Amino acid sequence: MARRRRPSILSLSALARRNGIYKGLLGGDRRWLAIGGVFWGVRVMKRALAKTEEFVTIEKLQPGQWLSLQAIPTPTRQERKADRRSSRRSSQEPCQKTCQKTCQKT
Repeated sequence: MARRRRPSILSLSALARRNGIYKGLLGGDRRWLAIGGVFWGVRVMKRALAKTEEFVTIEKLQPGQWLSLQAIPTPTRQERKADRRSSRRSSQEPCQKTCQKTCQKT
């Protein structure tokens, strides 16, 4: 597992986050509270929107074996839209058939 890098003592963002907590939240200074809120918000958003790694398999290779790596292409906007339309149509078909049967009986 990768080790987390600690921010240096002179990091401005670390200093702003620390002062935001101590001077703003605990000390009551609204300016530091706002500054700390902005810096903490940026940090939280970076972590929330960061890409996550996905392990598919972990295996040891024997001599003579080979490995092939392929990137899975992300679907285009048009492909995602077509997938959504097809899934809606497939979910609506049974409902329409049921409604037609009940409407015909009455």
